[in-house]
Amino acid sequence: MLVFILQSHENYVSLFWTGKFVIFLLLCICVRISGVRVIGHDTAVEYGEDAQLLCHLTETNAYDITRIVWKKTTRRTTKEDIFFVISQGNITKHINGLGDRVQFIGNFAERNGSIQLRGMEFLDEGTYTCSFNLFSSVPLEVDIKASVFARPAVTVKGEEPVAGCLEVILASCFASNARPAAEVTWRLGDLENFLKTRTNHTVNANETITVESYLLGVPFKHLHKKNIQCVVKHNTLREDLVLNYTIDIHYPPESVIIIPDSSTDVKEFRCIVDSNPQPIPRGYSWTRVNKSTPVYEGNRLPVQIMNPELNGLYICNASNKYGSALGSLYVNVHTETSSICWVLFSLVIIVGLAVAVGVIFKFKREWIPVPVLGQNEQSDPAVGL
Repeated sequence: MLVFILQSHENYVSLFWTGKFVIFLLLCICVRISGVRVIGHDTAVEYGEDAQLLCHLTETNAYDITRIVWKKTTRRTTKEDIFFVISQGNITKHINGLGDRVQFIGNFAERNGSIQLRGMEFLDEGTYTCSFNLFSSVPLEVDIKASVFARPAVTVKGEEPVAGCLEVILASCFASNARPAAEVTWRLGDLENFLKTRTNHTVNANETITVESYLLGVPFKHLHKKNIQCVVKHNTLREDLVLNYTIDIHYPPESVIIIPDSSTDVKEFRCIVDSNPQPIPRGYSWTRVNKSTPVYEGNRLPVQIMNPELNGLYICNASNKYGSALGSLYVNVHTETSSICWVLFSLVIIVGLAVAVGVIFKFKREWIPVPVLGQNEQSDPAVGL
């Protein structure tokens, strides 16, 4: 019984010292790796670009590192697996098929395990783990998140609605093939109370997202040529992308007027039409009253010489694909106008001369002394002798 107790006591003493030694080793290891950590940086790149996954180990000797191991959990493979291993002397080994897409850009001796992934795809998004295997401790790791985005392709499309009373799409703004989805809004200014918007999101086969924003309203004519803006926001853009658009409302001709090109030297008559779109050259037809056939096509009617032969009522018929309207101009040319003026001028001269002569005769006695025969005979004593 005593021997057994002594043996148990010896075993207890042996276990005691063994435990102390293990604790001492653990304390030494903890002291050696205290403050040592792996530093990594998350990254985000555009689809098709190269991603740099940066990591390095701090405050330890390079000879303590046995190897650097890269692991990943991505949308391509949800199970964590090793895909790249780096050993002393910058010796690399590719595993699990990424092959030449992985390039070592660090330095083993400098405790830098950074790599570059070429041609990032959406399925490459996920968590990449940089692990330093140390000779005297458990591996030290850092997780790096890699994101892949796509810049939106932005366009504005006009719908060219016809003037009416029913609500229709006036314009559309597209932010296509983006990842993540872009934000699309409108700046409408004074039209804010007259128009409204509707937005749809579509997930494409390659997992990009297309945002479609529609501008809705009743196509009244007063909206024609009003300026609006489509605004697109996305994390790939340093500032908002603003696209200007002018609302385009189609309507038939509503007013037609004919005007001469000059007030003095007329060379042509012009047909001015309020419509959208404007009539094509064949959409204009000129006629003169009592003339059954058109005299010209196009919005300009040439005039060679203004004379009475051009007198009459001219009509311009303008039409587009939505309707037509008429405008008219009455032409009245008088060639005797100048003769009448000369006749009137001559009459004025003659009347003026007659008045002048009358005035002269009226006041002749005051201007010129004229002797009176009766008076002279009485005053002369020699007369009658």
